[in-house]
Amino acid sequence: MKRAVSLRGVRGAGAWVGAVGVALARAWSGAALAGDLTGHVDLVSRYYLRGQTTTYGNSTPLGNAGADAPESDHVTPQWGADYSHESGFYAGYWGSTINYSYRQLGDSYRNRSITDFQKDKSIENDLYAGYNGTLGDWGYSVGLTYYVYVNGAHSNAPESKLALSYGPVTLNAQTLLQDVTWGNQGDTYWSAVYTRALPYQLSFTATLGFYTYRKEGKYNGTEDTLSGTACGAGEAFIVNGCYAGKTPVGSAFRHLTLGLTQPIADTGLTWGAQFIVGGRNRFDVKQDNRAVVSLSYGF
Repeated sequence: MKRAVSLRGVRGAGAWVGAVGVALARAWSGAALAGDLTGHVDLVSRYYLRGQTTTYGNSTPLGNAGADAPESDHVTPQWGADYSHESGFYAGYWGSTINYSYRQLGDSYRNRSITDFQKDKSIENDLYAGYNGTLGDWGYSVGLTYYVYVNGAHSNAPESKLALSYGPVTLNAQTLLQDVTWGNQGDTYWSAVYTRALPYQLSFTATLGFYTYRKEGKYNGTEDTLSGTACGAGEAFIVNGCYAGKTPVGSAFRHLTLGLTQPIADTGLTWGAQFIVGGRNRFDVKQDNRAVVSLSYGF
């Protein structure tokens, strides 16, 4: 199950390690680490992860009480900080509350009697770092994000990121590197992001998201990997059991998100609004269209 309207889009590994190593060597070669450090705190009306507005599963949505999408179905506090160095090295942190428990969800893999997913609600923490560079008029980025959950089980995992940009357009490929309750190792989120400055300090962003999925994993697929038994025809395994509905697909259009932001005078506050055109999840279940509003304070 996962992630949102934020800087988390900043998130194999060998290229990242090499790039970060070079950047760190350059950054610490002087007496001090000079760079830009910024932070933000936010309130969002809902927390939708990459277009998942309705369900992560293969049939009828269960809602947050059933550890189902969205990550939070009410006003949600979020926060983060970002560091960037002139060498190209960057690092950051992003966090959010979640309206269910990844601990209960993960533990239900082995303990099928667990039904209370509101106990010990989780806090998501995304730690990311990488290197940004240029090649002529092109920009590129290599990086890694590590997801860590307070009150989580079988949910922490790394995700690699490769990005290429030209003018106002950025193409991203983000690949999950480990099986977890919310995805399978090898799942890749592809996105194309277009940004444009508008009059009155408005900023417009359009994000087109697409997924390629590894159909079989420890927690998502067509086999109960705890018992080693296959699900029945027309069923799919999702964390703690085989459920009737749709079976896994190899790829799917995930979402189109259109957004506007604008600072509020000189207060440090910024308002934002997004409209999400829902696509389909890993089981080809259609997601609903949704609107999101936000208020952020940057420092």
